[in-house]
Parts: sequence; structure tokens; C-alpha cells
Amino acid sequence: MPEELIHLLTDWHTVPVASIGPDEKPNVAGKSVMVMNPETIVWGELYFMQTYENLTQNPRASICIWKRSPPFRAYKVNGRVKIHENDEIAAQLDSRVRTGHGMEFKARREKLAAVYFTVEEIYDQTPNPESAGKRIS
Repeated sequence: MPEELIHLLTDWHTVPVASIGPDEKPNVAGKSVMVMNPETIVWGELYFMQTYENLTQNPRASICIWKRSPPFRAYKVNGRVKIHENDEIAAQLDSRVRTGHGMEFKARREKLAAVYFTVEEIYDQTPNPESAGKRIS
């Protein structure tokens, strides 16, 4: 991922993540993400609802993020996910997410799953007819 994209993901923290259900219905949900390295984005699956169900059936997702002020810049990132449950990776993320959070997570299951998103494609989504939609990586 380009440095600017990594910075945006770090700055935004919560981004829209799209998945596709077995009925081919699209789903978009906000996920609080962390950049692990230039090829990997991670989030905790807290509620195990539509996104989780979709990703267990079809382990592909898409993330969109954009710079909110001029000069505008936007990206779409496509990739594959691997869901970690009941393992050391999930336990480490669970501990990290719980630290500093109180009752806002009261509706979640006892343990979260760690979703590792491996970047496969990056597209320019900047509002510019010369660059929008072009694959950049």
C-alpha cells in the first residue's frame, strides 16, 4: 500500500468494508481497522453478524477510504480475508481492543475474531476523470 493510503487508514480508523452474501446481496459495515504491514489490514469482528457470515462463505472484501479535504484523494482496496477465532492471534487482538473500552462493546460476544485482510488490488477512486477507477497496484 502507498504511504498515503496507510496514513489515511491510520487516521480514519473506522472505514466502510463491503462483502457479498451467499444470496449475492452486498453488505457494507463500518470496521475499526489497524494496518499491520503494507500488505495487511486487520479488524476485530465483534458481533458476528452479516459481515462475518458473508466472509465465512466468501472470504473477499473491499474497503473504500478517502481524504476529506483538498487535495482530495480516494482509494478502493480489494483483498482476501482470513478469520482467526479461538487462537492466539484472536486473543491478542481481543486484549488490545478491550483495553480502554468500556460498555460500548456490551452487545458483543465474549471473544472477538481477528479478520486479516490481505491487500490484492488497489484502485484510484479520486474524483478525477483521468485517474478514477484505474488500478494502481
